[in-house]
Amino acid sequence: MKPLKEIEIAIAICERAGKILLIQRRDNNPMWDKQWEFPGGKLEAGETPEAAMHREVTEETGLPILESSFFHLHHHDWDLPEKVLRVHVHCFYCVVGEGDVRLEDEKAYQHAWPTPAEALDYDSLSANNDILHIFLHARTPNMG
Repeated sequence: MKPLKEIEIAIAICERAGKILLIQRRDNNPMWDKQWEFPGGKLEAGETPEAAMHREVTEETGLPILESSFFHLHHHDWDLPEKVLRVHVHCFYCVVGEGDVRLEDEKAYQHAWPTPAEALDYDSLSANNDILHIFLHARTPNMG
């Protein structure tokens, strides 16, 4: 059995004018390179998920967060050759203010602002797609 490594991550679905921000990841691992994802990253020692999300959005986009709320804790396993990487993803919804997205060149190729439904058509990390489906379901009023 492979060793298990667990990490805590905070991500943000950043919305502005009905569109959400996706970032195309630049990564040495071909499994993750050029995949689309939400802004976010690992929690630092002693950091709360919300503080990590604020720090990561600022570092990765330069956009101001006007409001934010937690909406889901997602668990995803990546079966890597040398280990199983279990990520615990703290998911936040954010409304972001105006301004240009300032990407970290060494971590991202480009960004896009699709509608939430259009975002499903992007070649995203599998955990990202799962989270997007949960987000869309939570936003859709139950009919019936």
